[in-house]
Formats: sequence, C-alpha cells, structure tokens
Amino acid sequence: MDVLNSLLPTIFAAASAMYMALAVYVSRSSPQSIIGVFLVLVGLLIAGSMFTFGTTDPHIYGVGRTLGFFAAGFLPVAYYAIYRQFTSGMPGAMAIAALCIIPTMTTILAATNSMHNMIWDVVITLDGPEFTRLTDHFWFNRVHGPFAYGLFAFSMVALTARLSNIAPAHRRTVMMFIGCAAVPFVVSVCNNFLGIGPPEFPFLSLSLTILLPVYTYASITLRVHDFSPVAYQTLFDHVRDPIIVLDNNDRIICANLRATELLGRRESELLGRQLWEDVPEARAVLAQASELDMTQTLRLDASRTYEVSVAPLLDANRRRQGTVVVCRDVTERRKALSQLADSEHLIRTLIETSSNGILRFAAAEDGDRRIFRCVFANRAAESHLGCDSDSLVGQALSDLRQLEPGRLIAHFADADRAETTISFETLLEGESGESWLRVIGEPVGHDFSLTLIDITQRKVNERRMLAEALRDPLTGVLNRRGFEKEATTCIRGSSQGAVLYLDLNHFKSINDRFGHQAGDALLKAFGHRLEFCLRPEDVLGRLGGDEFAIVLPGVSVEDARHIAERLISTASEAYIIQGQEIRCTASVGIALMPQHGEELWHLISIADAAMYNVKNLTEIDAANDRAAYIEAATAEER
Repeated sequence: MDVLNSLLPTIFAAASAMYMALAVYVSRSSPQSIIGVFLVLVGLLIAGSMFTFGTTDPHIYGVGRTLGFFAAGFLPVAYYAIYRQFTSGMPGAMAIAALCIIPTMTTILAATNSMHNMIWDVVITLDGPEFTRLTDHFWFNRVHGPFAYGLFAFSMVALTARLSNIAPAHRRTVMMFIGCAAVPFVVSVCNNFLGIGPPEFPFLSLSLTILLPVYTYASITLRVHDFSPVAYQTLFDHVRDPIIVLDNNDRIICANLRATELLGRRESELLGRQLWEDVPEARAVLAQASELDMTQTLRLDASRTYEVSVAPLLDANRRRQGTVVVCRDVTERRKALSQLADSEHLIRTLIETSSNGILRFAAAEDGDRRIFRCVFANRAAESHLGCDSDSLVGQALSDLRQLEPGRLIAHFADADRAETTISFETLLEGESGESWLRVIGEPVGHDFSLTLIDITQRKVNERRMLAEALRDPLTGVLNRRGFEKEATTCIRGSSQGAVLYLDLNHFKSINDRFGHQAGDALLKAFGHRLEFCLRPEDVLGRLGGDEFAIVLPGVSVEDARHIAERLISTASEAYIIQGQEIRCTASVGIALMPQHGEELWHLISIADAAMYNVKNLTEIDAANDRAAYIEAATAEER
C-alpha cells in the first residue's frame, strides 16, 4: 500500500501533464473546438487526485479536492457543449452561463470547506486524520452529484441517439469519443453510488489515466477536433438537390435522400462504391475537379438535365478530405431561361420607353480613390440631363453636375449608408428654362441605380397654390398672411425705411350707395393705383376691408413723405365704376424706422394712429396743402 501511495501520485502527475500538453496541441490545431477545454479539465481532475491520494495533510487534501470538484463540475458542461457542437450547433452564451452556476458554487464551497465542512469533513482517529466520503454530505448528494452525473448522462445518451444522424464515415470516431467518456462515468458511478471498491481510491482518475493513449490516438491520429459532424439527414434530406460526399478515392461515404432517388439505390448499397460507374461524363467531371470548384451540365437521361457542381471538402487546416457533389435538376430552369430570354426584349423596351430616367452606376478604383461610372442610361435619362447615351455611359458621376454628385457619392461611398435608399429634389436650369427632378438612388448589389422623375409641373402647381394662398383674391395684392411674411423679411434686411397705413374715406357710405359690387371694384382699382406708384422692392398688402399697408425699405423721411403724397393724390382721382364716376379720397399714416421701431406690427400700429390723427382735417384742407397734410400724417418721434 505504501508503494501504491508513493507511485500513484507520480503517475497522476505525469498523466495530468500529458493531458495538458494534449489540450494545448488540440487548441492550437482547432481553436474553435471545445475538446481542448475538455482535456484541460480531465488533466485538472487527475491533478486533484495526485494531491488527495494518500495524504493526511488537510491543506494538501483541500487543494486536491478543490481541483477535483472544479474539474468534475465543469466537465459535464464541456461534454454537453461538445455534444451540441457535434450535432445541432453550439448552445447560446446564456445557456452555458446557466449551466456553470452549480459548478461555480461547488468550487467556491470546496475552496472554503474549512469554514463550513459542507463538502467533506476531517475526522481525527488513532491512525491520524481521515476524510469523510463525498456521499456523506448534503451538497454532493442533492446538488452537485445530480447535476454533474445527470448532465453527463444526458449528453452521452443524446449524442448516442444522434449517431444515426451523423455521417457514416464519422460515426466510429464519435462512438470512440462516447466510449472514452462512458468508461470513466460508469467507474465513478459504481464507486460512489454502488459502493464497488474502496471509497478513498481514485478509480475515476486511474481510468482516465489508462485511457490517455486512446485520447491521444483520437486527437492526433483521428483528429476528432478537426471536424464538427452535422446531422446530415436533417440537413441533407430536406435539400431538394441530390448531394453526395466522396472520400479522396472517390468512394461514396454519404448521400442524401434525393441522391438515393437519383441513383436508384439505398444509401447502404452506395457506401464504398465508386460514383456513377456507368456514367463516363460524371467521371470526367470528377477528374477535372482537382482542387477547384467547377460546374458542368449533364444530360443523365433522355428527359432530365442536371447541373453537377463538384467542390473539394477541406478540413480546418485546408487539407483535402474528399469531394462534395451536388446535382441540381435544371430542366425546368432551362425552360424558364428560354422564356426569360423571350421576354428580355420586352423588359428593355419598357425601360427604354419609360418616362422616368433610369441610370446605373458601378464602382471602380481610380488610383487611391473610388469613383462611380455610368454603365446604363435610358432615353428618358438622356432627355432629362440633356445628354446622349454615348456621352452618359462611361461618364463619371462626379461630372454630372445636374445630379448633385457630391450628395450621391457621400451616400453610396459610406459603407453604413450604401445599403439604404436616398431621395432628393434638384433644380435644373437649361435653355428651355427651369425644370425640377426627383432623384431616387437605390442600391443594386455593389452598384446603385438612379431614377429621375420629372416634377416640374408639380413644382409649378405648388408655387401657384402658395402664391394664391398669400394673395388677396379681390385686389391681387398680398393678403394679411403674405404681407406679414414678406414685410417682416424686408424690414429685417433694411437699416431704414417707412411703413404706410392707408384706408379709403367714407368707403362704407359708397358701398351702401352704389352696392357691394361697386365697392369691390373700387377696392380693386385702389389697389392697382397703389401698385402703380410703388417700386418693385416695396411691399404692399391688404390687411382687411379698405385697409392697406406698405413697407418702403431704404427710403429717407423726405422720400417716404413724397411717396405718400403721390399715393394720396393718385387715390383722390375720380374712379369710373360700372359707368359711374365715383370720387373717393384716402387717408395715410406714416411710421419711420428705426425712429419708431423695427418690428412690423408695432410700426403699423404707429402708422395707424398717425392716420387717425389727420382724419380730423377736412378733405378740402388736405387737398389744398398736400405737403402739410403729409407732414401731419407722419408720426412724431418718441
């Protein structure tokens, strides 16, 4: 026994080191494989037994037990991940994190066992310290044990059940991997739960040490980590195309359901046979395939045509493991292509006769910069841009100034925005006048297309509607809304000027005497006379009823009074309305800017007040001395 106590730790130390070295080799050969992690945990489990076996030192025993519980807790998680990797794909990060909760808690409890003795206990006897069995404690029996053994058993059973879904050429390798895990699992169950063998003897670590050559053979010779077998029946049998996998000697190692239907034999009859021994065309395709993918169309019988694609099957290190042959039935597709060829002319005709301009641009490298060149343009695009097709095709987008090229290049040269659509409106100025285009850019693979839509008439209608919304329908001058908009802009752009406020004297009595139609005609004539006396930059508006306002930008006080005098004189001349002579005078008030302010409605209120101050003057006095009247109508400075 003393010899065994001194010999086994040494053997375990060597085995642990070799498992670690094997894990490094596997991880470097196939970083994406979980088998490397699995081998590390096996090495740690054996290292834990190296510390615990034969020792009476509680501290050394605690280190070994902590290593053992850590490895034994995370080994089932790693084995479950391998099972998923070999079948339906790696589990999500959240699932792995959830499975790691109990192993993490067990490791913490083992590391702190001296504080609570929940994992093992130290019993002092005449022969020295002894350590209790794992199965004597609640945590192992109710939490750690059910989790670890349950997850390990589930993964083995699930992987065994999936053997029929794994490619036949890979099944033996997977079965060996299952056996290497099943043997230590059964040994551990028999020792811990069935009481077979001394409870303190490390049967589990010893069995893993004995299996080291098998693990080495599976890793180095079979390279089990270099592939992840897929559930080929689930993948292959639901594919409509026949798929056949060959080894390096062109022998069939698996075939999907469609392939067996095509070849007229069951998969078991095809395994190990040369592909299509009776079809020389197929052998020629395989011989030419070499290391390159290639496609060739073959007529395998009188009624069906197949497109045969041959590609090498490479492992993670780019070593050839065989060949994949895909046979696609293209009989119907060829008929469809024939029909498509017949309709191609129709499609091109529709594009060429479209009223919308259509262009396509392709990216090209020009030294250190990327440019876009036109590769297609229809007739409407030529018409919209004023170019012919020969000058458009091949032209760089940056040269088509009509399309705002900077905007388009910035969009489609940006990797984040190149897959999205851009739309904007642009103004074209030509010999025939202004025209508007809506430009819609859409990605087409690595290229993009532009659709040019003529929106000139819509713009004209919008302008007309906007003008009508801002104009008084009776007089044709700006209404209150339009006057406020333009007058405010005018005042902000002027350092000096004047605001005039006018209305017609006794308009109500004229309206009552001659009727509303005559009153409307009088207002229309009055508005026209005011427009006739003003400059293009002056702003005239009807505020309501017979009240009008005028903004005179950039005029002095004298100029403003002169214009006001001319307006009053012109307004006082007789009107011929409906064949009748009507005389109607007007009153005016003048506010100056910046003397009286710089805000529109404040200036209008001052001009309005000045107008009412001079309404007390008799019309005779106003007519006899216009200059005095106008001076009186000018608001006093404050």
